[in-house]
Amino acid sequence: MADAERYAKHFGSRRIIHREELSSQPGAEIVLDGDGPWELATGCLAIPTPGHTKGHCVLLFRERFLFTGDHLAWDRDEERLLAFEDYCWYSWKRQAESMARLTAHAFEWVLPGHGQRVYLPAHDMKLQIVRLVEAMREKLAAT
Repeated sequence: MADAERYAKHFGSRRIIHREELSSQPGAEIVLDGDGPWELATGCLAIPTPGHTKGHCVLLFRERFLFTGDHLAWDRDEERLLAFEDYCWYSWKRQAESMARLTAHAFEWVLPGHGQRVYLPAHDMKLQIVRLVEAMREKLAAT
C-alpha cells in the first residue's frame, strides 16, 4: 500500500507483510514466513494467496469479511466473482491455485482493494469461488 509507513506512524499500527513482498516495505514490523495461514489476532487470519504477486495474502476477519487486495473482486455486470489476469504480476496458475485454497474458508463479504465489493451468504460465496476456480482452470488448460 502506498504510504504504508506514513499511515502506520500516524495510527500507531504495525505493518504486516509476507517475506516475498518485503522489498516493497523493508521496514515492516511483522514479516510472515512460509505457507501460512497465520492468526494475526483473535478472529483475524492472513491467508497466503500468491499469484497477483509472489507474497500476496488476503485477510479473513471473523470468518465473515475477506479483504482481498488486488486478488479478487465482484463483477456487478456479470454478477460473479472475478480475478484480474491483466493485473497478475507473478503467476496466473498460482493465482488459480490460491483461489482454490479459499474454498476451505467461509466468508460472506469480499472487500477488494480495487473493484466492486459484494455480500453473499457464505454458501453462495463458496459456490462463486468454486465457479471462479473452474473458469480459471479452464482458461489455463486452453492456453
